[in-house]
Amino acid sequence: MQNLLFVSAFTVAQALCSTVIALFIGIFAAFFTANRDFPGKKILLSFSTVPLCMPSLLIALGFVSFFGMAGTLNTILKSLFNLEKPPVTFLYTFLGIIIAQGFYNFPPVMASIHDTWKNIPTQQAEAARLLGASEIRIFRTVTIFQLMPAIVSSCMLVFLYCFFSFLIVLLFGGVGCTTLEVEIYKTVRGSLDFSKAAGFAITETVLACIFVGFYAFLEQKSSKNRGIAFYQKQADRKISGISERIFAFFTFSLILLFFIAPLFSIFYNAVSSSKSILTFSTILRVFKMSGFFQSFLTTISVALATSFLCVIPAFSYAAFLRTFDSAGRLLFLRIIPMIPLCISSVVTGVLIIILVKSGTVVHLIAAQVFLTWPLAFRQIYACVSKIPDETIDAARILSHRKRDLIFRIYIPQSSRGILSALGFCFAVSAGDTTLPLVLALPRFSNLSLFTYRLASSYRFHEACAAGLVLGILCAAVFSAANRLKNKQ
Repeated sequence: MQNLLFVSAFTVAQALCSTVIALFIGIFAAFFTANRDFPGKKILLSFSTVPLCMPSLLIALGFVSFFGMAGTLNTILKSLFNLEKPPVTFLYTFLGIIIAQGFYNFPPVMASIHDTWKNIPTQQAEAARLLGASEIRIFRTVTIFQLMPAIVSSCMLVFLYCFFSFLIVLLFGGVGCTTLEVEIYKTVRGSLDFSKAAGFAITETVLACIFVGFYAFLEQKSSKNRGIAFYQKQADRKISGISERIFAFFTFSLILLFFIAPLFSIFYNAVSSSKSILTFSTILRVFKMSGFFQSFLTTISVALATSFLCVIPAFSYAAFLRTFDSAGRLLFLRIIPMIPLCISSVVTGVLIIILVKSGTVVHLIAAQVFLTWPLAFRQIYACVSKIPDETIDAARILSHRKRDLIFRIYIPQSSRGILSALGFCFAVSAGDTTLPLVLALPRFSNLSLFTYRLASSYRFHEACAAGLVLGILCAAVFSAANRLKNKQ
């Protein structure tokens, strides 16, 4: 019982601290992207897609290759100052976990707050300035309340992601640093104590249900405060003043050090040898490894199957809600898509092991579909809900066949959301390391597992090369889907 309480407390604590870091950097970055004009602004905003298309395995690999004991940063510092021991040792601690998760998740927070900040009315802020209020006081008393809906929505999603953190904690967790997800995995795979694992799983699911319910409540409350600004906002001005420049330097330096540098380190280690000589021999060596192309093909086939199977229930449920409960009066219908958010990948994998003992690829795809379709639903329903009632009523009058409403109205009007959901679900499935690791499917390997096994064998250059291929694959499919979506 004491161990359960400690692990539960640690799980909540690391999720909360990671969310605070993501919010801290996200607000700072959103201020500059929404109100200032500077070089690299579009690049910084484009980072909002990184957590969507980049698996957490690559983020962990990037932090290891850059901040690890033999990583790029320690190598540079030891060379510059003639040090014998690596000076940077925070990675395999609680601090390393929350920094990795916080900076990995700051881009969605930044993007959400940026979109709101660009469109909030400025009348109250201008009135406060006329009365002599400083910019800090205006932010503290006016702006922060206008941004609250975006802050609540984005931070609750980040908290839930960090609450279910598995791979980063598994790799970086030192002594006493473990979450409910990791304990469930270790208990099942290590000691085969299913009763103890069930205790951890029930505790995690109950806590997740509480947080998801709280998230749904806050999102419903905050959505009432969202509005549209009917005014022409002035053009963004350049960064000026000593304090603002220091503020910008501090923010961008942290993003460069803890976000861009680890990602670049994956590329650098993939195209360099152990002697820091630029070469593509490492990538070519990975291509020639036994099982690489089989893992590549398996990744594509499983991800394609998962993405298409996710879109079918997501679209069907979105169309059902739009047709029979567009006003949102039946709350339980809105809760159904949130149920998978309460169940983690590890718990899902353990349930499959208990039920069928030896899982198959079909079970893996089914589990991924169950966990991922709510994310596809959110994107598709956002499009379906915008269809005017007049259009639906006209379609019903002109045709009594229900399939005409589906194929001539719902599908064309939600095509953007469907394409976006396909790309997102593909990236999530392709980068999934947790479920394949928990299920331990015989003779199964995808690119995520292939990369994880190389990293576990301390073959970091080869792991970075395989991870680079995985990252390019996920980013390419995600970007292609979004590009097609924007052309609609």
